[in-house]
Amino acid sequence: MKFVCVDVDAHGHSFFKEVDLPQTGSPQRISSKNQNVLYWKMSLSKPGHFIDFTKAPDLMILAVFSGQMNITVSNGETRHFARGDLVTLWDTTGQGHITRFTGDEDCQVLYIAVPDKGTFV
Repeated sequence: MKFVCVDVDAHGHSFFKEVDLPQTGSPQRISSKNQNVLYWKMSLSKPGHFIDFTKAPDLMILAVFSGQMNITVSNGETRHFARGDLVTLWDTTGQGHITRFTGDEDCQVLYIAVPDKGTFV
C-alpha cells in the first residue's frame, strides 16, 4: 500500500515522496504487520483555517475522514487530500509544512503518532 509522505532532507527542507507499507495475504484480503502506536487524536478544522510552516510533533500518520486539506512543502509543491486519503508526516525537524483546510465542509482528521517508521520501505 502506497502513501504520500512529507519528509525532510539534510538541509531541513520538506518534500513529498511515496512510501510503501508492505502487505501480505490473499487476493481477497491483504494486510500489513502490526505497527506500534504512541497515541492518537482526532481534529475538526473549519474550511479556511490555515496553519503556517510547522513541524510534525512526532512521526504521524493522518487519515482524512471528511472535508479537504492542502499540504504545502518547502519547495512550494502542494498536494490535495480528501476523505479516504492517508498521508505520513515525517518532517519532525527542519522548516515543516503548511496546512490549509479547503472546500465547504469541516475537515475531520485522525492523527496517529508512531514511535518509528515501522516497516515502511
